[in-house]
Amino acid sequence: MPKEWYISFHGGDEKTSLNNIHVYSTDGKELRKALNKKSLDAGVQLRELRGFVFGPDRNLYVVNAYFEYSEVLKFKGALNKDGQHDFAGVFVKRHPDLNPGIDHPFNLAFDFNGDLYVSSQNTNLVARYHGPSSKAGQPGTPMPLPEDLDLEKDAPPGTFVPSAKLASNGLLDVRAAIFAPNNEFLYVADRAADCVRIYEARTGRYLRNLVSRSDELDKPIHLLHSPDGRYLFVGSGGTDSILRHDLGRNSTSVFIKPKSGGLDGPAGMAFGDDGFLYVASRNTKEILRYDAKDGRPSGKPFIKDLADNPEFLTLVG
Repeated sequence: MPKEWYISFHGGDEKTSLNNIHVYSTDGKELRKALNKKSLDAGVQLRELRGFVFGPDRNLYVVNAYFEYSEVLKFKGALNKDGQHDFAGVFVKRHPDLNPGIDHPFNLAFDFNGDLYVSSQNTNLVARYHGPSSKAGQPGTPMPLPEDLDLEKDAPPGTFVPSAKLASNGLLDVRAAIFAPNNEFLYVADRAADCVRIYEARTGRYLRNLVSRSDELDKPIHLLHSPDGRYLFVGSGGTDSILRHDLGRNSTSVFIKPKSGGLDGPAGMAFGDDGFLYVASRNTKEILRYDAKDGRPSGKPFIKDLADNPEFLTLVG
């Protein structure tokens, strides 16, 4: 099967038909919707989808971000006869007592053990959940707090990286959280603090700020590793630019200049197989392309006149 682009949109009440992952060909043609809404269990709704990722079990995990529907949904990785993913269950569900930490979630990532990490905008923390193959606890339930977690107040179950309300080095306004290629570190974008924080992946211990305001970063949101693992790309929402951090040299430079190629509200990023970096331009409702080596815009948008604000994108196949 040829590779295809999966794109999530802001969605919401007024655009319920957009509450799905939309599939596009590698030449920018809209093909279908990825998630089979007819397969959803009663009471489950797709509302404001954000991050999505194929898990260690090859199933597709999707963030449902709308407040009372804050959860992580699981869909079968294999496609049905219509080229869609059938619903497999609610993997992580919000509960006011058992799991209050997940609230308006943003993105998700699996660690090398196969456990799941979810960043939530309303609680401003990163929570950790037993993975789909966990033998230590029921899959999808909060994991124990890290032993070294230095908290000033009680934290919700599953807390791995706390908010600033819970700890002195906590997060002010969390967005993306991704693991380093070697799984040694967890990188977390803190939008209000204008920095990307680095934590020890095994313990959750705060280490330092990897990229900060002094490096021309303003309101970081999305994070992406280069295919070779050498660089970390950071979307700078306040400057409408993309920064590139050299992990080996610990140095940061501007990779895509402010407003370059029409970039306005940088959102999801992904590398294609064609030598381009693809970036969702949220406010112009476009998907833009840039040279993966030097950040130069390719010219016209890859996809323009989208019906809604694009959020995350991934090349699948």
